[in-house]
Amino acid sequence: MDKHQVKQMYDDIAVPKKALKKAIHQAVVRAENESNTRRRFKWARTITNRMAIAAVVCILYLSSGLFLPSVNKAMGSIPIVGQIYKDFQDKVGLSLFKSNLVTALNEKAESRGITVSVNSSYYDAGQLVYNFTVDNFQSDEKEIMYDVDETSYSDNFSINYDSLMLKKLNNKQYAGQLRIYTNGTEIKNGETVPFVITHINEIQGNWRFKLPITKKNAGYLESSKVISAYHNRYQFSNIQVENGKLGSVLQFTIDYQGIAKHDTVEINEVKDDLGNTYEMSASNIELGDRIKVNERTVRAKGQTQLESPINPKAKKLTLIADIRSEAEGSEIVPLNAEMPYRLSETKHQNIGIEINNIKQEGREVLVHYRFTGVDTSNMSKDDLVNIGEMIGLGDMKKMQSWSDPMAYYEEGYYLKWNKAEVKNMDTAEMVSTFELDDAYLDKLSLKHFAFNEYGLYIDKGVLNDLIQLKPFSFTVPVHQVSQPSR
Repeated sequence: MDKHQVKQMYDDIAVPKKALKKAIHQAVVRAENESNTRRRFKWARTITNRMAIAAVVCILYLSSGLFLPSVNKAMGSIPIVGQIYKDFQDKVGLSLFKSNLVTALNEKAESRGITVSVNSSYYDAGQLVYNFTVDNFQSDEKEIMYDVDETSYSDNFSINYDSLMLKKLNNKQYAGQLRIYTNGTEIKNGETVPFVITHINEIQGNWRFKLPITKKNAGYLESSKVISAYHNRYQFSNIQVENGKLGSVLQFTIDYQGIAKHDTVEINEVKDDLGNTYEMSASNIELGDRIKVNERTVRAKGQTQLESPINPKAKKLTLIADIRSEAEGSEIVPLNAEMPYRLSETKHQNIGIEINNIKQEGREVLVHYRFTGVDTSNMSKDDLVNIGEMIGLGDMKKMQSWSDPMAYYEEGYYLKWNKAEVKNMDTAEMVSTFELDDAYLDKLSLKHFAFNEYGLYIDKGVLNDLIQLKPFSFTVPVHQVSQPSR
């Protein structure tokens, strides 16, 4: 099976963006669990050293001082509590548990004959974590997915999609750990957070909780400085740090301006003026929806989780940022357009496409084109192929009615992928072949194809990915505060 056919099969079902994002996260987690390779993921990435954590868990679990009697008594409803922490590789939870800083809970909900019991929680460095068990669910799978109702959360909360997975404890029980990123300065002790499970694997139900938030004392750093960065495209403000037990959270407001108002920027590393470097454990976290400030500016509340607390004596922090995407509009090119056809250049990187010929040969459509505005001397063929494969082909009237053909499309009227080849590396000349019939999934075949009614769909933001962007950095003064500004 060709690579583009595999991709088409994988993406043949159009889903809402939140669901797609969640599915990608869950797939990433499953893939990592089945691999011994250590990877860094850019989408709320979590980086762990499995062997080291497993060793720490075993030592702590076997040591007599870990499970304090008072906590054991309060949390007696949790079977094999040490195994839960071990299975989820939660070194922060282990440390807080040892220090008697975990809140014991005893909340239960039953639906469809399945019982969910929330046993404990903790708050640390902007994260709320709830541990729970699932009883009376029969499955041979070691790991299964569950889903939650996201509409019940305010803009101060964001679900960590990686945590929407249950792990088997024994033949009768699964364990789960819901992890929520929060705007810590906006939530208070004693408030409650909704936790509604809507599906366990493929079983629909209604497991509903209102769980308390218990915050412990924390240390804070903040900066009042406003920074404009990267050609004034990104403005950073409200920079705050909350130190936790073993990690910290960096929170900030970012205004995306002008041509960059639909971009995505993430902060992946922080350095202080004392010579310390703080690596991220999760980045590209946004709390709530972006807010339109004016015609030129869109505002987002960003967050980066760091692997260690920031030294409270630091007076300056240098933030190293990566541009994850430079988003732009799209263009539909009719197959019967007059040739050559020149696509307007992108605003970010001045990259374009010049289409020299489009023709149909039987049940294939061949497109000959070249990328303009790129220097291929430091590029590989795969760099060009990866972008060329993302050109789509579809019914023009239907594509104009879809908000985003790459995410929302009607099967049988759109091909999301093609087989792209490099014809001349020096001049970035390409040919993309669209196969109108799918030998593996007939419902994806373009049975209603008509040359004069179909066109190419080109996402111009994707073209910007041909340029390998370097990180940019900026430095802000910081000072300690007892309570950060809201």
